Amino acid sequence: MIGIIGAMAVEVEGLKKEIQGLKITKISGMEFNEGTLNGVPVVVAVCGIGKVFAAVCAQTMILKFGVEKVINTGVAGTLVKELGVGDIAVATAVCQHDIDTSGLGDPVGMVSGLNQVYFKTDKALEELALEAVKDDDIKCMSGVIATGDQFMSNPVRKALIHETFEAIAVEMEGGAIGQVCTINNVPFLVIRVISDGADDNALMDYSVFVKQAAEESISVVKGILASL
Repeated sequence: MIGIIGAMAVEVEGLKKEIQGLKITKISGMEFNEGTLNGVPVVVAVCGIGKVFAAVCAQTMILKFGVEKVINTGVAGTLVKELGVGDIAVATAVCQHDIDTSGLGDPVGMVSGLNQVYFKTDKALEELALEAVKDDDIKCMSGVIATGDQFMSNPVRKALIHETFEAIAVEMEGGAIGQVCTINNVPFLVIRVISDGADDNALMDYSVFVKQAAEESISVVKGILASL
């Protein structure tokens, strides 16, 4: 079974509508939609915005539904000039830019206990995602996606995150999902369609383009499922 997580309804609504044999289970205020999609057993959920909700959702999928892989889909702000609104970022790894125990001598972003900054995504899932967009006229880029409990609209902070982590996009859930999947030995992937520039115009761009970006991300997920 594949677990598919989106922070907002718009990021997974298109998937939920196509689930066959739908069974809905509510846990911790979250709705888990179980069934088959493109012939693949799935459970799809809206986790809510932010790292805590994302972590709770991922852990529930692993323990309650026994998912074998997790895909986190949604939107993000770009951190690089090569990616604009509507382009796709596929994570090779995720990190959490708002973890900082550097006062203790640790690298910024290091998760204490695990003692690592980056959580690597599943290479096979990454390749399926890249294959899914190969024939579309959409720019796609692989790289680190950074996560934090902040809607990024500060150009100075944006530049710092890019420079510190060599990240290509920034969002609010993927790093937490990556951490949960890593400690449970569950392969995962984070896919983000760019909805804004993570800068002074971020709120305006996000409001205009979030729905379109989410639909593109859903399309990539469907492409992955079709290849599994």
